[in-house]
Amino acid sequence: MKPEDLALVVNEDGTPRGVVDVAQIQSTATILMYEMASAAGNDDELDRIGIEWTETLDPDEFGYVSAAALSLLVRNVLAPVLQVLAELSPELEKDLRAKLVESRDYAQATLGGGR
Repeated sequence: MKPEDLALVVNEDGTPRGVVDVAQIQSTATILMYEMASAAGNDDELDRIGIEWTETLDPDEFGYVSAAALSLLVRNVLAPVLQVLAELSPELEKDLRAKLVESRDYAQATLGGGR
């Protein structure tokens, strides 16, 4: 572990709460991302993966790993899929992006946006 791979986590008042190994979080998140991406369309397998990971990692670590995995999934799976779709069918890609925006807006309006 290199010092530059570590991040200090602090409480709201600035007192130290813990240290996070960012490189390890990224590595673990990458594995989770590919496990979930490869199970796309298989809800039972996705449930199994989610349960397994929540049982394997402590709650704080799971939070960091799942947030990183989500970002990686969008950057490394969804974005390339949309790029390929844009090349094959620009209109379909445009419709899908519009549907994603519509779904985001609906979720924020009906679920409170999570922020």
